[in-house]
Amino acid sequence: MNSHPKTLPTSQILMKEGFDKLSLSGIEHARLEAGLLLAHVLETRKEDIILHPHRELTDPQEAQFQQLVERRCRKEPLAYLTGHREFWSLDFKVNPKVLIPRPETEGIIECLMSLVARDAGEKEIRVLDVGTGSGILAVVAAAELPTAQVTAVDISVDALEVARTNAHNHQVADRIEFLQMDLMAAWEFPGSRVYDFILSNPPYIPFGELEFLMPDIRDYEPQEALAGGPDGLACYRGIIPNAFLWLKPGGHLIVEVGDGQAGLVAQSIQSQGGFDEIKINRDLSGKERIVSARRALG
Repeated sequence: MNSHPKTLPTSQILMKEGFDKLSLSGIEHARLEAGLLLAHVLETRKEDIILHPHRELTDPQEAQFQQLVERRCRKEPLAYLTGHREFWSLDFKVNPKVLIPRPETEGIIECLMSLVARDAGEKEIRVLDVGTGSGILAVVAAAELPTAQVTAVDISVDALEVARTNAHNHQVADRIEFLQMDLMAAWEFPGSRVYDFILSNPPYIPFGELEFLMPDIRDYEPQEALAGGPDGLACYRGIIPNAFLWLKPGGHLIVEVGDGQAGLVAQSIQSQGGFDEIKINRDLSGKERIVSARRALG
């Protein structure tokens, strides 16, 4: 008796299965995410899944895809499952040791670029990224500003390792210095350097709000990259006085803030003294998201 060879599942069939499971689990963009997971398993582009719906998957590929779908159904973040996230149109490696990059953080880069354009004429620009995480701000600053020398600091050795990998992948590692540092302590850097720009997207979620975050954030992203003290503002109390000491006159501090925090952070900068041009910028959804200030020239 002839035994028929096993029919291998196609991209189209698995896409449908993945979509159904993700939809039932309440994943908002189920079709998109099923395609991204399948493209990750096949090591191809998402578009190729659509162009080649009858491509067959091997048993190990099918098993890997099903496993990833199950993990996503349990709300494990897509970026941790694929190991990648886009930021500023660049591809960044991420893992559970670092916060997943958010589109609103691009506002820090937009503010940086507008200030650099306004103050054009600087030969070499020194940039400090405080709490670098996956290194997105440091890497983009180095990529966008070819004359920039960047220092990226984080308290987490694991995060610094991810950031270094991203710097190497984007060919800017030779212009970024990575240092382990606690942003809440007095900052110390070699030599007598000062910075033109200090950037930071620090932890800013108040302790009491952590349990109410979406499960994919609350249960999987590193708590130390989220928790900002009882009122969410603890890190800014460390950053603002330190930034004043390490900014050159005319240099700028640019920070991301949480919902409803912009006015309070701007007030803290004002209270510190020695800063002017304190400004609040809104993100694409209209929320006050970025606070910037200049160390006064006087």
